[in-house]
Amino acid sequence: MYRLTNICSSTLSDLTNYTKYETVRYLRKRKPIHLGTAKSKLFRIPKRPVLPPDEKLELMRLFNNYRTTMKSLRYYFMVNHSAEFAEVSEDPEESRRVFLEDFQKCSEINAKWNEKQKELREKDIADQHEAELTYVMQRLELEKKKQQEKMEEIEEIVKAEKVASKDFITAENLNEAIERALANPVDYNFALTPSGEKILGRDTIPNKEKDTVSVKQ
Repeated sequence: MYRLTNICSSTLSDLTNYTKYETVRYLRKRKPIHLGTAKSKLFRIPKRPVLPPDEKLELMRLFNNYRTTMKSLRYYFMVNHSAEFAEVSEDPEESRRVFLEDFQKCSEINAKWNEKQKELREKDIADQHEAELTYVMQRLELEKKKQQEKMEEIEEIVKAEKVASKDFITAENLNEAIERALANPVDYNFALTPSGEKILGRDTIPNKEKDTVSVKQ
């Protein structure tokens, strides 16, 4: 990992010709590695993990099976490969010819494997691209639907505000609103009796009919 330092400009030519690099191994949030072991941990002996007996036996069995299989395969390949060259005479040219034929055969097999892996890889890449494209289209459709729902909500709010704006006081109906407010004074300074009768404030002219409010008993 490398990091450029003291770069005055960020043009491609400057970056290409710039040769001063600073090596950065890693980023640690703890104590740097060059400070060494702490004194409190200098003579600490890590405790070895203790495996259960059954788990240890199972691991040994798996390791023995793997080791036996690999040794058998190596021996099988060694014997077969040696048998092919044992039939050839000691002539160097003949040995070279057999070796080249064997190498050509192995190269053809390897080429077939590579071609097969290439087809599988291209198929996986195509499937992944198709899946990503489908995901992106779904996200776009979802975002489009959300935007449409949001616009519908905004339209509803705008319609409601237009309806409510009919009662707003504007410069055109300001005088009319003032006259209506003076002609119909409203006094919220009143009290209620236990029977629900309103006792109006001192500055309010009482009506002939007494207003009553239903009181929950």
